[in-house]
Amino acid sequence: MKEITARLWENKMYGTTFGKGQYRKAIYNGTLEIPSPYAKYLVDFEEVEAWFHFPKSPVHVEMANRLKNIPTNEDGVLMSWIYRYENGVKSAVEGYASLDMNYSRIYIEINDSEHGINDYWELPIRSCIARIPGKPTPALIATTQSELNAPQKPSTNGVFSGGHKQALENLQKYAIQ
Repeated sequence: MKEITARLWENKMYGTTFGKGQYRKAIYNGTLEIPSPYAKYLVDFEEVEAWFHFPKSPVHVEMANRLKNIPTNEDGVLMSWIYRYENGVKSAVEGYASLDMNYSRIYIEINDSEHGINDYWELPIRSCIARIPGKPTPALIATTQSELNAPQKPSTNGVFSGGHKQALENLQKYAIQ
């Protein structure tokens, strides 16, 4: 499994219009970075039905058509199609991401044959605290790395190496009575 880091920012433009009857639906915008071989991907997390019914590229339309059941909105669950970002150009790749705020987990699946990336990840997601006032800091972060390199090292009130701690707490809280 390749290393990956997901950084998500709250979309301050959420709900605003960009044309007649056209609303910005992404609640979180973000990046997915894979260090080796380097690849950067963009994600826009929106409600499940909006994600399914309005794919913007032929690759994503084809993926949506392969689903047997039409997905419906679930509280706390957001979805995103994945776009590779290279030299200022966005191009659709076969892949999607799911953000489950109920369990603080993100699931990412990328099939990018041009970069030799065909992998999936399920990671704990943490909220970030701005360490330097005025410096852009993601709202949420998830990574396979045990520690992020400075200067991209926002405080998360804990390290990532204990990533299963949240899952265990949820298991004890909800499943084990």
